[in-house]
Amino acid sequence: MCLAGVLTSCDEGDITEAELSGATEGMVAELTADITGLDTWSSQYTLVLAAFNSESDYAVTQKQVTDDGSGRVRVTMKLTQSNIETLELCVTNRLRQRVVSFASVDMSSASGDTLRLNAGSVDVGMYSTIQELVFNSTCARCHGLGNTPAAGLSLVTGESYDNLVNHAASKPERGTRVVPGDASNSLLHKVIHGDEAAGVSFDHSNMIKETAVVSLIDNWINSLEP
Repeated sequence: MCLAGVLTSCDEGDITEAELSGATEGMVAELTADITGLDTWSSQYTLVLAAFNSESDYAVTQKQVTDDGSGRVRVTMKLTQSNIETLELCVTNRLRQRVVSFASVDMSSASGDTLRLNAGSVDVGMYSTIQELVFNSTCARCHGLGNTPAAGLSLVTGESYDNLVNHAASKPERGTRVVPGDASNSLLHKVIHGDEAAGVSFDHSNMIKETAVVSLIDNWINSLEP
């Protein structure tokens, strides 16, 4: 479907590109990808092919992505709404709110009546998502990149998990950094929620602004086997 240019209609006059920008109803969305890590997500989340508009982080429509064991997935979905702007391979929560997006394509890439998203090879694992979304992009600046990690805690790829799970804090009175299955008693939870009981001098609560991401970390901790 080409959305560019101006079409002429005998009874309606000129139809501009702006008027066509949401004309997606009746199209087919198609996803192809090679994925790993799908089975690591807790029940609060779903890996989906989802359609969004720019007004909201909540999916207009979505379809669950499942793996037959080979890792290769192909998902097709009818677009029944007319206000769709992007198609994404993403994880949504129970409210269908986007938590993280792994690949996306906008409507200008549509061909005929099909909007295709070839996501390639994607690691969609729950912990690897937290690593990329939070630790690498925010925390590693103080915890591991180039300098001695703050509080002796390195959160860089390949080191963060062992330095968190069942690992005592640098000061024993602060407890365990991540207690499997128990977010509320984990130091990581207290730190990102700005709990004064964490006993840290720096307020980390404004480092992660998206509540969905904060909830993601808590749900990951609670999903761990004690």
